[in-house]
Amino acid sequence: MSQHYKYNEKQILDEVSEYVLSTYKGHYIASDDIQTLDVWKALDSVESTCRDTALKYLMRFGKKDGKNKKDLLKAIHYIVLLMHFSGVMDEAHNGNDVEVDTNKRTKR
Repeated sequence: MSQHYKYNEKQILDEVSEYVLSTYKGHYIASDDIQTLDVWKALDSVESTCRDTALKYLMRFGKKDGKNKKDLLKAIHYIVLLMHFSGVMDEAHNGNDVEVDTNKRTKR
């Protein structure tokens, strides 16, 4: 049985996936495969930076260059990264929310 989407979600998610893959070939990768995200993680600021950057692109949508699809793709990418770095995906398979402390993770 195939899954049907009413609002083009499959097409949108496929485009998001293509966009994310394209960022790995981008100019933000150092020659030794270190990304800016790795630096943010080392500085212990990756969660707040991903959240804030997603907000930046969402707030910019419709203002700079009109309704620019690329702003939405960037926002979604940073939200995906926030999901990864915040730890919410660690427990996603069993439905538990995770509250992340700077030193430990605890279930809510």
